[in-house]
Amino acid sequence: MSIIDINKYRKDGSLKYKIVVGIIVVVVILIAISIFAYINVEVFREWVDMHILRKNIENTDIAYIDINSSNNPSIYAFDKYITILEKNMLSMYNSSGNKTAEIEISVSDPIYSCNNKYMCIAEKKGNKIYLVSGGNLLWQASVEGTIEKVNVNKNGYVSVVERGTSYKNIVVIFNSEGKELFKTYLSSSIAIATDISGNNQYLAIAEIDTTGAIVQSNIKIISIEKAKIDPTNSVEHSIAGNAGELITHIRYQDKEKLICIYDNSIHLIDNGKDSEIIKLQSKTIMADIRNKNNFVYVMEKTNNIFSTSRDVVIKNIQNDNEIRYEVDGTIKSLQVYDSNIVINLGTEAEFINTLGWLQKKYKSNQEITNIVLGSSIAGIIYRDKVEVFSL
Repeated sequence: MSIIDINKYRKDGSLKYKIVVGIIVVVVILIAISIFAYINVEVFREWVDMHILRKNIENTDIAYIDINSSNNPSIYAFDKYITILEKNMLSMYNSSGNKTAEIEISVSDPIYSCNNKYMCIAEKKGNKIYLVSGGNLLWQASVEGTIEKVNVNKNGYVSVVERGTSYKNIVVIFNSEGKELFKTYLSSSIAIATDISGNNQYLAIAEIDTTGAIVQSNIKIISIEKAKIDPTNSVEHSIAGNAGELITHIRYQDKEKLICIYDNSIHLIDNGKDSEIIKLQSKTIMADIRNKNNFVYVMEKTNNIFSTSRDVVIKNIQNDNEIRYEVDGTIKSLQVYDSNIVINLGTEAEFINTLGWLQKKYKSNQEITNIVLGSSIAGIIYRDKVEVFSL
């Protein structure tokens, strides 16, 4: 479409010039009104999503990958790929269901961690670790003990929790090239989770001490640069949780803020200062802190004696803004990856972003077994196939 040259209509203030300008002004106003209505009017947004943007999809309309359940495949998603690990071979697929890469991974009982463009795979209770990105195996390594947990940050730095030595746990750190940087030893506590900051400067370890009468949760923040020289004198901050609270997960967000989820609260650690940002009430069904700059939780609310709905609450840790997305029906599971959130309702799934806007609404004629979620791809898992589509 060619751009209208308004200048040729300007001579002598011609009527044609005025008409063209008037049309352009009207079009701009209509676009602005439509954008405003889409953002602020839920009914209008739902109509646009369904009839214009075509966000409603059914499982008869999308690509799929055949799987053989007898091979006990392990199915995961990261970045823009669906991955299937079976018979020591990792196959990677795009949103059209086409295989794009194969990588030999000698793991029979895998555990995963994904962040940005990286996926770390390890052998649970084994000693092998692999780091994958963009269809390529970047490196593989082995540890001395047995692996319990792995975590990868957005730059490909990996932390591994192992046991099987004289210590309760050992945490090993690798850089993005697979070079071991240091080890830190836990003699009286158990590592529940680890995470490495986005600037590669800090390792956070969530641990619990069960030696006393009451379980004590603690968080250590270690300087990676100091630990490479002297691991025993590298702790920058040590934060004790409230007595009796059980820490379950930690996650570095942007600006190196550490989100910590306990069994009954969520905390924020910023520059070593710990603050409780929400108390998880009895009506809180589930919570997740793996969203970019947000944490997500589900609240049950009773409309009347016969009707109960649920709010998916998206709370921004930078500005405290809160967005609520109302869902009718029972939520089977909630998954979060990067800026994507998927709500599994059994035979339906709703994919939303951090603004609370619908990305895709998926409907099936059978119960959904599981869902895997990447930054721009989703996979719906059934017994004999994985249905895939882009977000």
